[in-house]
Amino acid sequence: MKEKVYVDRLFADYDATPNLCDFKEEITVNLCERVKEFISQGMTEDEAFEKAAAELGDITVIADDAARQKRTETIGQMYMKAKAPFTKRTAAGLAAATGFLLLAAGAALLAVFGGAENTLYYFAALLLALACGLYTYFGLTQETAAHYPMKNGRALAYGVVCSAGFLGAGLAVALFLFGGWTLPAALVVKAALLLPAICCLIYLLITEAKRHKPWLKAIIARDAEAAMTFHSGMADPVKAARFGIMSGALWLFAISLFVTLGVFIGWNVSWPPLLFALPVQTLMVNGILRKK
Repeated sequence: MKEKVYVDRLFADYDATPNLCDFKEEITVNLCERVKEFISQGMTEDEAFEKAAAELGDITVIADDAARQKRTETIGQMYMKAKAPFTKRTAAGLAAATGFLLLAAGAALLAVFGGAENTLYYFAALLLALACGLYTYFGLTQETAAHYPMKNGRALAYGVVCSAGFLGAGLAVALFLFGGWTLPAALVVKAALLLPAICCLIYLLITEAKRHKPWLKAIIARDAEAAMTFHSGMADPVKAARFGIMSGALWLFAISLFVTLGVFIGWNVSWPPLLFALPVQTLMVNGILRKK
């Protein structure tokens, strides 16, 4: 069969994987159907084959893209399965953090059920904040399958910020519930620690360097390319105009129905058209702007 030989030659340099075999079979079937259609229109067999093959275009470009995507996913899965082991330093730090967390829980329970002094609540809040800071620090300095470890100084800053935030929240709760403080006074204590921590966290996040490993960068780049395809669809004036017209008609209908139901039946039952319009518009975005 001429069509099968032609498709086999197109993919002669590719590994014969099951997915590729299915892909080739599908192309061959479509090519045969197209040749039959051209022959029924009066063309010779050779003319029909040449025109059908020309319509395929450079199908190997599609195969190359699919192969690259498959390789990227395979590499990613390989790295995700081969998780980076915990270092002794990280294991010791996480164990210490867990110990502080258990001590915090024990102090809080002793204060609640053991009739101990209220100072145990503040001690529990301090231990909880310390545990959260240690979890943050050692978690960020541990290499993972997807990220390189963060530098010690920066990870320490994240840990301090986390501890300050939890300490502010814990002290505020303890002062309000068990210390006899008013709610505004307790919130002032919370804000005194929490607001600087939030400001520092924002600075750290803004100045954060990427720690992605190469295989993850490839996946992110692929996803970014897909996003660019979507935004290029939004920039297409024809697609944008079509979307605007259909979107305007949709919301005009929904609002009209909303007002009609509100006037004649009741405003408490008039809102479903507006809720229905939201998923419809989402489908329109995918159907119009993403369509090539």
